[in-house]
Amino acid sequence: MKYLSFITMLFLFVFSFASFGQSLELQAEYDTNVLVQEYETPIMLTLNIVDAEPGLYNLYTLADISLKPQEMFTIFENGTYEKEFTILPMNSLDVEGLYSFTYILHQRSTGEKFNEQFTVNHASIADIFEVYSEEVGLESESITIYLENLEDVTLEGVTVEFSSLLFETFGETFDIGPHEKRAVSIPADREALKKTKAGVYIIDSVFSTPSGEVSLKGNLYLGEKKGLTNFEDSSGFLIKTTTITKTNVGNVVEEARIVIKKNFFSRLFTTFNMEPVQTDRNGFIIEYVWLKEKLNPTESLIVQAKTNYILPFFIIIFGVLFFVGLKRFNETKIEVMKSVVPVKTKSGVFALRITLELNSKKAVENVTLIDKVPAIVKIYNKFGTVKPDKIDPSSRRLHWHIGDLEAGEARSFSYVVYSKVGIVGKFSLPSATAVFEKDGQIHEVESNKVFFMNEQVSG
Repeated sequence: MKYLSFITMLFLFVFSFASFGQSLELQAEYDTNVLVQEYETPIMLTLNIVDAEPGLYNLYTLADISLKPQEMFTIFENGTYEKEFTILPMNSLDVEGLYSFTYILHQRSTGEKFNEQFTVNHASIADIFEVYSEEVGLESESITIYLENLEDVTLEGVTVEFSSLLFETFGETFDIGPHEKRAVSIPADREALKKTKAGVYIIDSVFSTPSGEVSLKGNLYLGEKKGLTNFEDSSGFLIKTTTITKTNVGNVVEEARIVIKKNFFSRLFTTFNMEPVQTDRNGFIIEYVWLKEKLNPTESLIVQAKTNYILPFFIIIFGVLFFVGLKRFNETKIEVMKSVVPVKTKSGVFALRITLELNSKKAVENVTLIDKVPAIVKIYNKFGTVKPDKIDPSSRRLHWHIGDLEAGEARSFSYVVYSKVGIVGKFSLPSATAVFEKDGQIHEVESNKVFFMNEQVSG
């Protein structure tokens, strides 16, 4: 009889235990399952215990997860009981990414245990965020960096510094919500933009967290822009310098080509600062070509052509003078040369002998030689081999009527002038004039002018 009673009580206990296990239900509610490794931001877990028997309970886990509060709690009546817990990783948790663990609800009075699984995403901040930029143009004044939260988690007081080839280091602190994309505007480095080729570059992001610094790299997109400027400058007259500059003002590699044309004459006197890669001849025009296949942004191809016209200029001048002189020489019919020498007198009177040389280049007719005497001197009445045919006292002119001369014929005339008044310094004599007839036309030719320097003698 006692044995039967024991069996009956044991059956009822097992049946009640099975009924408890089958009816109790755990319902978990949470905003996120993300645990950020560098931040102590817990998961707030709201646990609804459905159809629980009144009694003393506690919730725990054997995983590397901190589940709090750990203290026991009492359910006083049947129904649904709600309690909040926090989930944080322990230092011993070395799993990154998704991590599933079991938490256990233990009824202390009966010893009943109910197991339930929970999966957390144990992620680094470097996995939570993505950093990238909008396309940057060559003329951009600022660069927009986007920081996108890829997870369903809120972070407060995030401090990050951005740096790149195209801008100076820029820092900012902000709060960011789940799946939020935050835009950060950073002043662009204009000089760096000009020198950098189009393409994808690295954005270095450094997050300052309670656990230390975390680095994250992103992409910066620099859009393409093509452009070549051409500047030509010319200076100088006798030495003419032409400078042609082609500059890559875009941000892609360009091919630069410069062409300079010279005629067959100027090319003889032209030098270049660099050798052309190609020379073409088209009639009297020579075409020089310079080519740079890869001209990087901000680089320039500079060609300088220097044409020195000094030598041809002087050759032309001397040639013109030569031909003018030759023409005048050929056109000269008579040449008159005048000279003067001092004459010593017994009385010490100032006296000069004036000589006139007459050379006929061609046959001429009715030649008359005329010379004028300055008023300060007098004519000595004795002459050389040929006496003047006429002496005009009023005009102080001497006339020699020579008549006709054949080509190559020469005549020489001389006379003496004197002055009783001492002459000191420069004494100038006017040109003599030859008047003649050639082919029915009257011509005049003047001689050279002469002067005499007389120094003062102290007694």
